Amino acid sequence: MSADQNAQRSVLSKKLRSSLEQAGNFVRKRKKLNTALVVSSVISSAAATLIAGLTAAQGPVVGTGTEGWRMACTAAAVFGFSATVSSGISQQLKVNEKLVLGTQCLKQLQTLDIGLSTGSKDIDEAAQEYRDIVHTYPEMMS
Repeated sequence: MSADQNAQRSVLSKKLRSSLEQAGNFVRKRKKLNTALVVSSVISSAAATLIAGLTAAQGPVVGTGTEGWRMACTAAAVFGFSATVSSGISQQLKVNEKLVLGTQCLKQLQTLDIGLSTGSKDIDEAAQEYRDIVHTYPEMMS
């Protein structure tokens, strides 16, 4: 391998490592956001259902009469609203879709890194593959 190819391999390897870090950060952030939104949605939905179900089965748990019903309905409505908002935010931000794309990008970068590190990838082939990945997943590289 020539000195020029070694220099090219070194430059590409540095770019690749930087992209791996960026894509890894992107995936970690999306996983955290996805988990938070899913947990919020599930807990809120379950709480609304539990409050509504208990109140329907045995009357207001807190308070009595009209005030008790009002409090129970308000609590169920607030939890239902929270579940709807969490789900809506997840869909609007396309969290799942971006998480999948980020994971695909990360895996492709890792595979390319292994190929470059072991020398099983020709430098020109690796450089083209890297350009293709950057072009396909621009959001993960910024």
